Amino acid sequence: MESWEYNELVEAINEDYNEYVKLNRGLEYAIARTVNDYTNMGRVEDFIVDTVIGEILLSKNKVFIGYVEGIKKRLSMFEDLDVTSELTHEEIADLTTRIEKVLDGLSKVEIDYNPYSE
Repeated sequence: MESWEYNELVEAINEDYNEYVKLNRGLEYAIARTVNDYTNMGRVEDFIVDTVIGEILLSKNKVFIGYVEGIKKRLSMFEDLDVTSELTHEEIADLTTRIEKVLDGLSKVEIDYNPYSE
């Protein structure tokens, strides 16, 4: 991870999402804008972004199927990667635990098929 520390990136994503929520344009806008801001940052960074976005989505009543399918697909590939050169053992353990919770949670959420609903 060239530009970010693990915890710094997690905090920045959450802070930006909360700022977008305050703009009162809707939760879908806040999620979409946050995803857009943190897209294609790097191999490991993208797993962190998907994990944090997944955690945010788990707090919603319904989750758009596109988010569910995309995040589940990408996060399921994490275990196959060697990230020891970019994250500490503690960060890997934390991220792995968080990914498992997101994957489990997304498999249980109520699916929304309308990308524009709140």
